[in-house]
Amino acid sequence: MAQVSRPDGVARRDPLGQILLRKGLVTGDQLAAALETQRRSGDRLGRILVSLGYVNQLAVARALAEQFGLPFRDLLADPPPAELVRLLDEDTARRFRAVPVAVDGDVVEVAVADPGDEAALVAVAARLGRPVRWVVTGELDIYRTLERVYRDVYLDRARSDLLLRRPDQSAHETFTGGQLGAALVTLALLFIGLLVAPRPVTVGLSAAVAAVYAALAAHRLYLMVRALTSTSEVEVTAEELRAIDEQTLPEYTILVPLYRETEVLPALLGALAALDYPAAKLDIKLIFDEDDPETLALARRLRPPGHFKFLVVPSGWPRTKPKALNYGLIQATGEYCVIYDAEDIPEPDQLKKAVIAFRKAPPDVVCLQARLSFYNRDQNALTRWFTAEYAQWFDLTLPGLHATGGVIPLGGNSNHFITEKVRELGAWDPYNVTEDADLGVRLARAGYRTAMFNSTTYEEANSELANWVRQRTRWLKGWMQTWLVHMRDPGPLFKELGPWGFLSFQSVIGGTIFIALANPILWTLTTVWFIGRWAEIEALFPGPAFYLTAVSLYLGNFLFAYLYALGAALRGYHTAVRYGLLAPVYWFLLSVAAWRALFHLFIRPFHWEKTAHGLHLQAEKASA
Repeated sequence: MAQVSRPDGVARRDPLGQILLRKGLVTGDQLAAALETQRRSGDRLGRILVSLGYVNQLAVARALAEQFGLPFRDLLADPPPAELVRLLDEDTARRFRAVPVAVDGDVVEVAVADPGDEAALVAVAARLGRPVRWVVTGELDIYRTLERVYRDVYLDRARSDLLLRRPDQSAHETFTGGQLGAALVTLALLFIGLLVAPRPVTVGLSAAVAAVYAALAAHRLYLMVRALTSTSEVEVTAEELRAIDEQTLPEYTILVPLYRETEVLPALLGALAALDYPAAKLDIKLIFDEDDPETLALARRLRPPGHFKFLVVPSGWPRTKPKALNYGLIQATGEYCVIYDAEDIPEPDQLKKAVIAFRKAPPDVVCLQARLSFYNRDQNALTRWFTAEYAQWFDLTLPGLHATGGVIPLGGNSNHFITEKVRELGAWDPYNVTEDADLGVRLARAGYRTAMFNSTTYEEANSELANWVRQRTRWLKGWMQTWLVHMRDPGPLFKELGPWGFLSFQSVIGGTIFIALANPILWTLTTVWFIGRWAEIEALFPGPAFYLTAVSLYLGNFLFAYLYALGAALRGYHTAVRYGLLAPVYWFLLSVAAWRALFHLFIRPFHWEKTAHGLHLQAEKASA
């Protein structure tokens, strides 16, 4: 075994808290509060003091060096060469918070953040296979050193890992040759059919459209019934929350991608600080983009506590949220991880609920989806429609999919994961602009499951029309990418998801796209036919076929409007109920976004249209 050397007289002198107290770095009250927190959570005192904002990590490191009789080294002021850092593999260095900083003959000098962690010292020395001399540094210094040395490696992994491991499941290629060929053949046959036998073709199209509408409506009706009658959601009770032993809580990583978010950043930091979870067990990563210095500068001015870590993603293509998430996941240290967006306000007990829910769920559940709702739902008509839509989605459709074992396309945030399982799956696809829905499908294809649990995250409903259209264009374009990627070879998809999973994928992903694209065409034809009774339309669409399609259209639209209203009513959002009944007006906007998304799919498939946040704050300021 490699030698682990320690200086003589290492027997600990004063406790860490007393050293900090003697130096005047903490007050007696602060130390007492930290010790009480330590009694409940069992965490290291130094991490607790840093997470509470009482002292910075360098002060703790200097005190630990004094306590253990070891030298202290400031890695930011005296950075070690990259070739020395690479003597220890990145995974070991990150896991045990240790980096080589010097070599003296056969002895490697290693900087560690916690010299009291004997298991870590033994593991690092064994990995190096050489005698080791220890020095102490700050935890943040170690992470920043690793990011400096491995920055290009992290970036390459963030944008290429899934593509290299599973190119068949990456959206890097929008259309395969086979898909383009099939589309061209279908269009050619349709065109020829309309020229040769227009009436039979249009009758067949009418019947097909009517059948699709009826099938989609029946599926959503079934999901609604199952959601209302099933108790399959993982329910965490108040008693379970009160009974949880904080010493058993694992480290939890929170990934928050930020890009031009100065309006909402202060509220975000407040929401994360309000989470009821031991702060020393939180690994909060605020992920900034290199070409957004304003948000990073504001975050530094706000000076959040030490368990908030800043990561800066190097500029590079593609510029997407999933690339930023991958960059953060590489450096995540938590057993579990969750994604929040810049404007999110999760319920304070959400992380504890997620831990309990994971422990209660079957072992194949590797993801938990919280419900999403809005805190500005009554701002205007658009936010009320958005609220009704989210209520039917998160309170009826997704619980119904959960109850029936269907594929759950994840929401964009408040997805809680077992960290190693996300890495196993290749993490998020940086080329898919709805990386959440895609990951939900890949998770199901790998034999894992997503479960819903009883917690809600509140976010900002888009209140400005152009901003909403940009956001919804991106969402629908990403769903198109997701459908195309997983339908490259339907055979394996059917085998991996099973018959019901395959059908639910077609209904929820494909059906949503189909309805959004088809609605305006059918509405136009129906309106023109009823108003003008054009002979050309009557010639192509005989009465029975046309009426069948119209009935399916009306019944389908009525059912979806009813689901909007019901979802809002179940949430107690009574002002949104009547807007749910007027949902067809909202769906016209959805169709505008869908056709725009289809156009963008061809000309710029990987372009990420930024959603502006904080519009509700601007409205509040204007009305004040």
